[in-house]
Amino acid sequence: MSTTFEKVKSYFRNRKVYQTLKENPILAKINQHYRNQVEAQKRESVHTYGLESLVQVKNAFQEIKREFWLDYGTLLGAVREQDFIGHDADIDVGTFFTGNEDAKKLETVMKKLGFKKSREFWMNEKMVEETYLYKGVNLDVFYYYPGEVNDQIDCFATEEGEHTVYQTLPEYTVVTGLSVKKLTSTFTGIKWTQFKGEQFPIPESFDQYLQDNYGPTYMIKDENWDWSKLDEGMLPYQDNTRAILYKN
Repeated sequence: MSTTFEKVKSYFRNRKVYQTLKENPILAKINQHYRNQVEAQKRESVHTYGLESLVQVKNAFQEIKREFWLDYGTLLGAVREQDFIGHDADIDVGTFFTGNEDAKKLETVMKKLGFKKSREFWMNEKMVEETYLYKGVNLDVFYYYPGEVNDQIDCFATEEGEHTVYQTLPEYTVVTGLSVKKLTSTFTGIKWTQFKGEQFPIPESFDQYLQDNYGPTYMIKDENWDWSKLDEGMLPYQDNTRAILYKN
């Protein structure tokens, strides 16, 4: 599932460059070609090292004794295709937020297993998402919070908005003033399933979970589906977000 970084990475680098690309169709075409090449490389990494990265993630969560599950595009692929989705460029897992200290424990173990952290997103000083790199694979960890009703959980996706500010520092870029979208899913627990020869946890109510996120036709392939274009769940703006993009 692509989030803030994929959507506005040109902003993170240089706003003037982005504006020039928007106004010059030739430069925009060159930039799009480059982006397509990058996405193709990321997809190749998923299909080459995706399973290995998931096994290592499972080892990390087992070491810190925390629950996780396959999420978003990775879950969809496991259910619909019993494989990674052909056009998916990252790996997605979900877990419950149990405190920033526990998130730090996960980071420590992930780094010990060969992952590098590339970005993290915060809201109200609580982690809502982070991304790790493993042999070219982008692995997103989404942190979930209890929903407003029983058997529902929420996670929060951030995106660039009119209040967004970027501050480039030697080792990372800090982004503030992000817009926030709340994503609600039905969740009744986890079950284990076989995926590419290994056992992994998925939501027990995976059918409703996937309908909540992709609609009732999720079993029909749609390579042009883009979650970021959905208007549902956008929260009123508050100055309570920040992202850190590390320079690996």
